[in-house]
Amino acid sequence: MAAPSATATPSGRDDRPRPAPNWRTRLTRPPRRLRFTREGKFFTFVTFGVGVAAINTGNNLLYLVLGLMLSLIVLSGVLSEVALRGLTFKRRLPRRAFAGTSLLVEIEVHNNKKWAPSYSVEVEDRIEHRVTDKRCYFLKVSAGARQTAAYRRVAPLRGRERYVGLRVATRFPFGLFEKWREVDLEDEHVVFPSPLAQSEVPRARAMDRGGASSKKERGRGDVDGLRELRDGESAREVDWKKTAQSVHAVIVRERASEGAKVVQIDLRNGPAERERPGFSGLFEEELRRVAWRSSHALENGAVLELRAQDGGNGRQAFLRVTPSGDGVERALRFLALLPPAPALSEPDATTKVKVK
Repeated sequence: MAAPSATATPSGRDDRPRPAPNWRTRLTRPPRRLRFTREGKFFTFVTFGVGVAAINTGNNLLYLVLGLMLSLIVLSGVLSEVALRGLTFKRRLPRRAFAGTSLLVEIEVHNNKKWAPSYSVEVEDRIEHRVTDKRCYFLKVSAGARQTAAYRRVAPLRGRERYVGLRVATRFPFGLFEKWREVDLEDEHVVFPSPLAQSEVPRARAMDRGGASSKKERGRGDVDGLRELRDGESAREVDWKKTAQSVHAVIVRERASEGAKVVQIDLRNGPAERERPGFSGLFEEELRRVAWRSSHALENGAVLELRAQDGGNGRQAFLRVTPSGDGVERALRFLALLPPAPALSEPDATTKVKVK
């Protein structure tokens, strides 16, 4: 595990932890839920009619038909319960996710039953403050087997997204009822702002609130931070004290390149700037431009320094990254969590996210 950085990172409202479901929520929530399908409603209505006719006439043939129809209903409940039992799930999120860009989420199901397969299992993801219409379908999961399916969605906004659980449903075997259960499976990832090249932004709409400058790196071989030792690297820069404190990682000192170019970018997102008309849209556009400039600078071997306001309390957020390692991801994460957090408009917040 990498050592924590000494630089401050923006948090805002996204750093507040979401409490896990307590025992009261688990007790009041039913373990299974059931609803009639259109075919199930028709079948139940016919079964009720056959039952009334059998009682009124006393015809043994009608009683036989009624018994067969009721047995189908009971069998449907038993087999659907077998299909939902003994399943465990794992979610795999992409390493990088950008706002407004399609991302791939994988769902893995493991059938822990020793003898019974699970048929026709449908899994829908639950995301906090989001509504998705994409589901993963598993036709058959054999006993003791694992299967993986994936779906694509578009993250509408930058920032932290929390996946809270799964809805696991089945209509097996006759499609008369849909039975489902809720599975608690929490994950989260940070959605980066989508980089926007400078040539793609009209000059008339460019913001004049921030600034960027460059200079030569002062000093020679200054320690820039700590990180894990990568494969093939020399152990010359190992920090043995930090390595002894770590459990499963070898920590090395990361030094700035001699004479490297330093790109400094200041983002003005303080209280005074937020009072300006149209600040939210212009700030999100500026973040996309800064994301492109940051990635471009790091890919060309420059040292990047980012400064901004960390919330409305006047604290400064500062990040300094070198072109080696995961510098691009650290810079994009810094920009993704900068306040103020973007918000969907009122109509978009209640509609489903459309994936092309």
